[in-house]
Amino acid sequence: MRLHLHFRLESPLVLPLNYQQVIQGFIYHQIQDRTYVQFLHNEGYIYENRQFRLFTFSRLLGQATVQLHTKTITFKNEVRLQISSCLPKFVQELGQSFLLQSSVHLNGHPLTMEEMRYQTPTVTESSCTIKMLSPITVHRTDTASDGRKVTKYFSPHDPAFEPLINENLSKKYAAYYGKQMPSKIQIKPLQLGKRDKVITRFKGFIIEGWNGTYQLQGDPEILTFASAAGLGARNSQGFGLPEVRN
Repeated sequence: MRLHLHFRLESPLVLPLNYQQVIQGFIYHQIQDRTYVQFLHNEGYIYENRQFRLFTFSRLLGQATVQLHTKTITFKNEVRLQISSCLPKFVQELGQSFLLQSSVHLNGHPLTMEEMRYQTPTVTESSCTIKMLSPITVHRTDTASDGRKVTKYFSPHDPAFEPLINENLSKKYAAYYGKQMPSKIQIKPLQLGKRDKVITRFKGFIIEGWNGTYQLQGDPEILTFASAAGLGARNSQGFGLPEVRN
């Protein structure tokens, strides 16, 4: 399920350039069932000692200007946000919370709800085109000879990109459904340029991700799951939300 949110701004909204953590906190804060929030935040769905929150969200969409000297971004009149999950309870809890409030606060700034709608994107064919609403990040962490942990990020053109996408997706699938993912998917970049590469920070860690347009192929049920739960890693930190275009 997916929640589409449209907020009106009475005055400009100023956020840090790397605002994913702000949005993540905003989402957790809205859910009224605090026991459920604690479960998602502290435990999540587990497979092979990996924790998955099984939700993701888009970048903020709206007219904005970037101030490089202050490392901030300012949104003018409105902002739009998409929040997606394979967990119906998660999306329903969020939707009910927004319905009960005429305004909410993001980073201390008041937002007025202009529109909210639910969507259940379903892939019915074995091939679809997606556009990333937040960047895909794919990485592998190894141990160096001196014992340090070294994280390597992969571009969509790297041969390791697709296998790592499938490895991550299969773990999320098993964590949610309690069974192995029956088949793999294929992902191929269709429109990808240098400007699609995104380098950001989250809680002090540098993260590399990629926007762009891709073709997915595979079992429609698995493609639907991927479009809801997110592609790649760090989904609950605001990475890997696709929009199905056809």
